[in-house]
Amino acid sequence: MPSDDRVRSALTAIAPQLTAFRSVAIGALEHARAVLAPSGGVDRLRLELGALGARIDAARLAGVANGGPALDATARSRIERAEQVLDSLVNASDEAFVIDVPPGASLSVSVREALAHFGRVFGLAAVIDLARTGRYVPELHDRAADAWPFELWTTSQRRVAPPLVVRVDGADLSPGNLANVLDGWLHLVLVVSGEAAPARLVRLITPSTYVVQTKDPATLVRYTMYNGPAVAALFEGDVASFTHDPTRGPALWQRVTIEAHPSAQGRKRLSALSPSQQIDELRHLAGLAERPTLSTTAIDSLVPGGEGDPAQRLATWLLGENGSASA
Repeated sequence: MPSDDRVRSALTAIAPQLTAFRSVAIGALEHARAVLAPSGGVDRLRLELGALGARIDAARLAGVANGGPALDATARSRIERAEQVLDSLVNASDEAFVIDVPPGASLSVSVREALAHFGRVFGLAAVIDLARTGRYVPELHDRAADAWPFELWTTSQRRVAPPLVVRVDGADLSPGNLANVLDGWLHLVLVVSGEAAPARLVRLITPSTYVVQTKDPATLVRYTMYNGPAVAALFEGDVASFTHDPTRGPALWQRVTIEAHPSAQGRKRLSALSPSQQIDELRHLAGLAERPTLSTTAIDSLVPGGEGDPAQRLATWLLGENGSASA
């Protein structure tokens, strides 16, 4: 995998979430090994039983002796398979969480496939006990070893979601559909190469989602600490730099900060995105960050005509419109 300083910065930014996910994977692997552990004593138990062992189910007896139900061959095979897959996931390098979107491919599809790949930790954690207790349904649970899609993750699992660093060409940066997986504490960092639309991530802004679009990896510090869904994009072209931080206040203008505007005013078509669409995204970003101002219009021009204090006339009119004026 080619070296990229931005990728290394992105991996540093997702380190806390990666540690949390690895802890879940290690826990699931240790559980699988604990369930399988009695098998080590089965052969010894048969030897100790001697001739009596021919008439006694040593595996069942070993399970009872270890305080749990005995595993039949099918259950054991399923748990052993889960153990093997979990072991591979536990020992995956940090670089395994860096994925590449092929040119012309869908960003959201690539992300969902990667999440399903690492989501096997969640599916296999459940499979262990299902197989152990005889509740394993092949039609439903066999796929856990191959993929466990985001839709099947529980609320608690989404809080320890596997983070991803995603390398993508600017022309293929269509992040809108990523909104469907921005839940729990999922963190994504998009490392964008080449020319890109100037305000692409503006479409992902929602009240609880941390969004940062930047060319400076140093600005990812607050992103790293955010406990909630978060997406960042590291650009190298002429784009806007902005942050949407849900912790900064209830109003959009409080949460959205524009650190830099693109220098070029004219735009050209990028893949399917027209110049007017790109400009609309920039205008939308500016509108979200615009701080409201108090009107400087004289109150007399805002209230119905008449005599007396304008404020009193306005209050009377509003009460009347609301049906609250006294008869």
